[in-house]
Amino acid sequence: MFSDERKAMIVAYLSEHRRLTVAEVAAHLDVSETTIRRDLHELEHQGLLRRTHGGAVGLEVAGFEPSVQEKSHRFAPEKSRIATRAQQFIRPGDTVLLDSGTTTLEIAKALPDIPITVVTNSLAISAEMAQREKVSVVMLGGELRKTTGAFVGPFAERMLGQVNVDKLFLGMNGIDIDRGLTTVNAIEASTKKAMIASAREVFLVTDFSKFDQVYLVTVGDLGVIDTLICDSPLPPEYHALCVDKGIEVVIAQEQPEGEQNE
Repeated sequence: MFSDERKAMIVAYLSEHRRLTVAEVAAHLDVSETTIRRDLHELEHQGLLRRTHGGAVGLEVAGFEPSVQEKSHRFAPEKSRIATRAQQFIRPGDTVLLDSGTTTLEIAKALPDIPITVVTNSLAISAEMAQREKVSVVMLGGELRKTTGAFVGPFAERMLGQVNVDKLFLGMNGIDIDRGLTTVNAIEASTKKAMIASAREVFLVTDFSKFDQVYLVTVGDLGVIDTLICDSPLPPEYHALCVDKGIEVVIAQEQPEGEQNE
């Protein structure tokens, strides 16, 4: 196996598992631990991971975030299925709040040109919605986080305190049984809380990779949402928690040709 091929596999492994140990990756790739340590050193120098004692973590786990462009390539088919299912909940006349994020951007792309009002803190989503003749767009102000393309902070929260939306489609970095809904940045977490407070109905849109992940700041307990839309069946403990809290679970599974979601 060539060095570049091996390092690409390490990055892919880390993208899926979020953290790794030298021993497990050496066994997985059938190479020496010395080779893996050298690869991790080079990958850290390239800005692709952060080394830890005995292994490495992805930059997101280490407190950094990939850009929107980098995230958009992750689990793209899954996000597309989630978006297709999510837009079916939006009706003419609705006022819809779309959180910033790559999954919510896919929802914006999937929306037909119908008479609705879209409120968003996302540059990319506002640009997408501006192409719809029948859609009214309300852009939240605030400080622009260039990593996520989101306007956040006190100005955005002040505007959110003055609006009432029918449906919020919310993205999240991590979902955990004990720690709830978490994200990387404290200011963005505060803005997400204000979004939840402004909405009559909250939809969490997430792919399978977000479960059992915990980040720096807790946004809220899983009970703050009304509906969870995911690309695959939930782990049993999460499904049980949703049932206990009265959360509707919608699975946007890939359908055989000719079949539709129920």
